[in-house]
Amino acid sequence: MAKILSVPLGMDKDRSKVSSVWQVLMYSPLTWVMLGFLLGRGAIFGDIWPFGLAFLAAWRGSKRKLSKPYVLFGVLAGITSIVDFRLALPYYAAFSLIWFSPSKSKEFSKCWLICSCILIKMPLHYFLQPVFMVYIASITECVLAVFSYELLYALLSQSSEEKSCRDELQIIFIIITLIISINWRYSGFSPRLLLTMFLIIIGTRLGGLPFASIAGTALALFSLLLGESTHFVLLLVVSGLLVGILSYFKWGYFVGPLLALIAVAPSPAGPETVQWLFVLMLAAVVGCLVPEASLKRLSRILPGTVRYQKQTQSEEKYVKKAFNEKIDQYLTVLKELEVSLLHDENTLICDQMQGISELLEAMKISFSPKSSFTKELEGKILAEFSGADLTYATVLQTLDGYKIHGALEEPCSTRTVCQEIADFCSGTIESQRYMVSTSNCRKEGFCSFTITPRPRYRVEIGKAKVAQEEISGDSQVAFEISDSKLAIVISDGMGVGKKAHAESNVTVRLLERMLKAGYNLATTVSSINRLLMLRNPEEMFVTIDLVVVDLFSGDLEFAKIGAAPSFIKRGREVEIVHNHCLPVGVLAQVDIQTDRRKLREGEVLVMSTDGVLDAQRNIARKDEWMCWNLRRLHNSHDPASLAEEVLKQRLDVAHGEVVDDMMVVVARLVRVDWDIDVYRRKRSSGL
Repeated sequence: MAKILSVPLGMDKDRSKVSSVWQVLMYSPLTWVMLGFLLGRGAIFGDIWPFGLAFLAAWRGSKRKLSKPYVLFGVLAGITSIVDFRLALPYYAAFSLIWFSPSKSKEFSKCWLICSCILIKMPLHYFLQPVFMVYIASITECVLAVFSYELLYALLSQSSEEKSCRDELQIIFIIITLIISINWRYSGFSPRLLLTMFLIIIGTRLGGLPFASIAGTALALFSLLLGESTHFVLLLVVSGLLVGILSYFKWGYFVGPLLALIAVAPSPAGPETVQWLFVLMLAAVVGCLVPEASLKRLSRILPGTVRYQKQTQSEEKYVKKAFNEKIDQYLTVLKELEVSLLHDENTLICDQMQGISELLEAMKISFSPKSSFTKELEGKILAEFSGADLTYATVLQTLDGYKIHGALEEPCSTRTVCQEIADFCSGTIESQRYMVSTSNCRKEGFCSFTITPRPRYRVEIGKAKVAQEEISGDSQVAFEISDSKLAIVISDGMGVGKKAHAESNVTVRLLERMLKAGYNLATTVSSINRLLMLRNPEEMFVTIDLVVVDLFSGDLEFAKIGAAPSFIKRGREVEIVHNHCLPVGVLAQVDIQTDRRKLREGEVLVMSTDGVLDAQRNIARKDEWMCWNLRRLHNSHDPASLAEEVLKQRLDVAHGEVVDDMMVVVARLVRVDWDIDVYRRKRSSGL
């Protein structure tokens, strides 16, 4: 499977520089020490301090890379600066237990948080202050710590996973930290009012009235717990409602807070009301200055926003499409089985129910999704092309690599954004190139595209055959199993004529459909073997000569079941691939042995039926005789000419006599030319 490289992001150079400076700041231990210090000081009702506990647990649960105890020291310093040393001892014990707990998962860290509050801090606190209110305060603190943990964990984990909006999430985290810790005023100026109103404006721009009302109510309740006045709390609630209602107008972000202040301010208006008005207008100005691109990045991860819904709908759409395609392939297999057994009245059918059960079991296993969404690559694409106004970018992980489905709100002027994304993926995913497989550019409205892996090689195939009777009993087919896997199959039916042709044709058709549907080779061959035994009471067997070519690496995987040897011509050297299994249709069970080889650019693979080698009946080591003849051929001819030349040589040896059906298939690996150079990227790490 391809490996995703960690790359520096930034489509715009100026934004990239600002983002780099910001990330250097956020990687600094001093930054997180200060944040821990502020959260450690944050109090509810002025008597309980749950935020330091929640922050440490969220840090451990989100598995942040900054493992040294800087954060712990910051929280310890915060609680020490505001609580008497004697009363801070229970917090020291709880902080230490949380910090040194194993960081396995979100729920595991939450359990450690609860245990630290109830089993460690509460008994120690009661020992130091043996009053009943300690139990009530400790339980309340534990509940609030759990709620705070959910919020802080979401911000910390999302800022690590969502690279497209990492900066924005980190800023929100800092704002919430400041809201919790800063409770002072300077000449009537309230930083807490400024920051809470700013978040209401941002929520309104993201999701309109629903987001505004939720943000206003939640921040009002939060402020009440932090000890703010009733007028402060009512102002936030009413502001959220009015700003949300008036958000359809540009002036609504300013008029809404003004009307809210008029509605809740005490009468007559005093200096504090004027100061609040100044703070509200300042918050509206700053909130309106936030770039639209930042809000779009945030909206992709916030449930309830239009972009989040489009992203979710696109994921559901393409998952449904993938399953529909898989179901259609299964139906094709079952229809092929139905046609093959349509006129069969064999009494052995009851004895073959086990084979059908195996088939259904394989189908059930295959229905489990084999593709998963890759948020890491998805985030990289959204961050790199944040200026392209992508509606969504959905990434599915497949057997070949990644399939990217995307769409733009409006067609790009250059009509090259999809190709740029494909080139970006080619430079981001190690050892793979990507191409635009489908695109739908419209002058007005929706513009969509699909990007898939671009194989390094393609296969040129040529064949030649001759039949003893009017119809050949040899069948051949080449088909794509996936974007990077090509299968070549030859089947030789026993004998000659229509009967042999019917059996070999059923074999290659069913083999193609089952491999395309995702059945493994063992199940496929076992099913074909049982089918042939059902169709023919008397002994009737066919051979299967299968090779799967990996178009990325040139690796070959052979599965030969009763088939003639194959040959790989490497210049003057010829390599033989032998068969080790009996044909299908002979025994109830078929043992499959695969063989792996390497085909390099320009080398030739020669496959044939046994009629070709049996043309020289007087030689015991027919494979060596075949090698000797192949060494004399030149690789410069096209595969079809080489196949015809090999067959002509066999006919000349047999003096033109056709004793058995003959078929020769020649395949050559050819490199695909890539016109566009990949971006060169450097590795970088994230917090």
